[in-house]
Parts: sequence; C-alpha cells; structure tokens
Amino acid sequence: MTELYSRRSFLAGVLTSGTLSAGAGYVLTRREPVDLVLATGNDPTGGRQLLVTMWNQLNPDVQIHTETVNSSTRDQYELFLRTKADIFNLDVIHIPRFADDERIVPITPLDGNPPLAAVSRLSQRAGRDDFWAIPFNTDVGMLYRRIADKRVADPEPKLADLLTTAPGQFAGQLDTVGPQTEEAFVVNVLEQALAQDDAILTEDGVLSFSLGQWRQALGPVAAAIKAGRVLDQAGEGSTTRVFQQSGLRYMRNWPVSFPAVERAERTKVSTAEIRLGGLPTGIIGGQSLAVSADSPHREEAEAAIRFLTGKSAQLLLTKYGFAPTGLDAYINQRLAESLPHLQDIRVAVESSRPRPMHKNYAAFARVFAEHTRALLQDGEQLTQRFISDIQQELG
Repeated sequence: MTELYSRRSFLAGVLTSGTLSAGAGYVLTRREPVDLVLATGNDPTGGRQLLVTMWNQLNPDVQIHTETVNSSTRDQYELFLRTKADIFNLDVIHIPRFADDERIVPITPLDGNPPLAAVSRLSQRAGRDDFWAIPFNTDVGMLYRRIADKRVADPEPKLADLLTTAPGQFAGQLDTVGPQTEEAFVVNVLEQALAQDDAILTEDGVLSFSLGQWRQALGPVAAAIKAGRVLDQAGEGSTTRVFQQSGLRYMRNWPVSFPAVERAERTKVSTAEIRLGGLPTGIIGGQSLAVSADSPHREEAEAAIRFLTGKSAQLLLTKYGFAPTGLDAYINQRLAESLPHLQDIRVAVESSRPRPMHKNYAAFARVFAEHTRALLQDGEQLTQRFISDIQQELG
C-alpha cells in the first residue's frame, strides 16, 4: 500500500495546483487577527489536524484552534455548546437538533464539489440547495475479513450467514457498557436487523413500528449470541482488539479503522491480507462542519469550512482512512491504486440507510439500546413497550 502523503509533499502539491491557495487570499487584507474555535471529537488518525495545520499556515491572521470534546450520543449537544465554538464538527445524527434549536446557520457549499446523494441528504436543508452543515467525511458499516491464503477462493459472505456458518469467527459491536459504546451498539443492531429484513428501516431513515417484524429480524442474532456463535463486543475498539488478538476471520467495523488494522495485520504470518467488503445494507454515519449561530466570525468560519471540505482536503482525508464524501476521491486514479477497497466503500455508501434523522435522536437511541440489549444480552423478549417507547421519542 502506498504510504500517506507527507505534510510537505501534500501542501506543495495543492499549492502548485492552486486548489488551496484560493482559500487564503481573502484574509490578506485583514487588520485584526481572528481566532476560530473548532469543536470536534477525537481523531486518532491525525488527518483532520493536518488540514487544520495547513489552513493555519496559509492564513496567519485567521487561525483555527481545535477544542476536542469527548462526548457520547447522549451528551454531544450539551458539551459542544459549552465550548463557545465558531465551527462544530457534528456527528450527522445531531444536525437536526442543532438546526431545530437554531444553534447553527445555513451554509452554501462550493460549486463543483457535490457530495454523494446518500451523504447530502444527512446535511442538506429540506427542499433547499444550501446545507445546515457541509459534509466533512462520511462513514458506513463494512465487513472485514482475514485472508490466510490468496490462492484459495474466498467469496464474500453475507452478514446474516455469519450467524450460522462461521461460529466463533465473527465479532461485532453487539453489547454495550455505557454511553460511550451505546451508539456503536445501536448501529450494529440496525445493520443486523436489515440483514434479515431490508424493509425494517427505509432509505429515508423511517423505522418500522411492527413488533412482529422486529422480533423476527433480531431473533437470529439473539440466538447466535446465546449459543456463543457471535463474539459480542462493546464498542469499535474492543471489537478490533478481539479480532486481532484472537485471529478471527470476520469483523464489522468502520472504514476509518482499516489503515491501522491493515498495518498491524500485514506483519503476521497467518494473515495474507485483510479485505473490506460491504454489508447487505450498512448504516451511514459521518461528520459535517457547521457554523455556530453565536459565532462573531461567520464569514471566516464559512471560508475555513470550505477549505476543510474541499476536493484536495477530501483526497488527504481518504488517505488517512476516512470515507470521502464526494465522487472525485472515489474516481481518483492514484487513490484507486493505493486503496483498492475504495470502490467497495462507495457502493456501501450509496446503498446505505440513515438512522432516524430526528431532533430527539439521542433519546431514541437510549431507549432503543435499552430494549434491544435486554433482548440480546438478557434474553428478554421485545414487547409492545419497545414500540411505544421509540414511537414516543420519534413522534
């Protein structure tokens, strides 16, 4: 695999092409320096911070300071607002609440860099050309599989089949130990349900309220966990560790984990290759950059967002493992050569389903996790209370 762009080579390349230099010109006449605060979650890849560093090098009078906010689905809204930020790097599930409460303002993306349709619908204003937030990176559930011998045919399996045909060889985020692992659990449960019943969550993120449908869709995974055929982990980190330490064949995880997993596994004699494939229907995620309604520097914040989400920025983020938001990165020849699984990610993104895009999503996720964890971990059958509770939060 081709090594990542260095800071110097990437910056030199984009400056030569003129792609990023246009974003710097407008600040040259400023008389007073501006400090922009970017509230964001943690990024272990370093890709996001590299882009921020590039912006700061190009714009000495408009500097971005990153405030890392360690939050969960339940508390991101409250914790992000405490930072007094100019820019929010929002998990897409939080956009409806920030917009509904008028905490962010609309922003128009640059022409010629449209996100994929599945990505746009999470951030775009309904019936409008502008957005509540500009997509920074997208994400979608993927199936990792370990290849011991490339000479042996190894067709890509279906997620539903792994519950019965690969006992003890599949790990997923099908348990939770608190708010920090709750969202991974919700996403994995939805993907398992979709693998059994594609109609349980629509392309617009509308959930079925049929109790019988949910019982039938989650019955096979509950049985597999009870029989020990599936390794149910709490969170992405735990899933990755058990996949690597136990030499498992299969794991469900996000694309952003691939570079670190692939680097670690390529040194093992027992691993010829780690391949990435799509689920029957993955849940789409990602992050988008929004301008705070309270920012006194909206013009500068918008310019910074356009820089951080532009075509060249997308190329860099893709090399760091992020799933790109627009078509340009997916059809880039250099990226295709170094990241052969990129087309699998594109297909997975375009066929993905969103979680319910509702201002009360955090409350919905809490009650959804409570009921489904009781089913999968404690063997408690879903009741009509499950349906009434999620209806109440999404009503």
